[in-house]
Amino acid sequence: MPYENFIRDNLIKRQEPDFKQISHQLKRSLKDLKTAEANLKIDVTWSLTIAYHAMIRAGRALMFAKGFLPTPKQTHKTIVHCTERILGRDYDVLIRKFERLRRRRHDFIYDAVNHITMAEAKSSLDTAGKLIHKIVEMVSEIDPEAGLF
Repeated sequence: MPYENFIRDNLIKRQEPDFKQISHQLKRSLKDLKTAEANLKIDVTWSLTIAYHAMIRAGRALMFAKGFLPTPKQTHKTIVHCTERILGRDYDVLIRKFERLRRRRHDFIYDAVNHITMAEAKSSLDTAGKLIHKIVEMVSEIDPEAGLF
């Protein structure tokens, strides 16, 4: 089983998919992406942080759709790695960017590192948009009757 290590290490647990909750997560993820875009003019570091959180929300929704819930242990890192496992090798570049944004957000939140450029913030929005739309597409394939949107 491809998720055995995550379960054994108490990073995820099984749960029944709740497509109403999944839909709420994905809708909020898309709203967060718009918020990140609007925030570019105000604060590029927060814009990147919001874009990253939109990705985390979408990654959680994807995990939920696959029947998994991240535990409180290394939650963000687990979501990134599970998203990588679910999407597969075709999305390696996108996942590497997701991981990099995870670290950048961590530096900003916990170490007050505040050196994001406009180009990096715009790139984070592009990355978030690609990931979120892929996840919406994938979740719709998992349960096309779920009525996500």
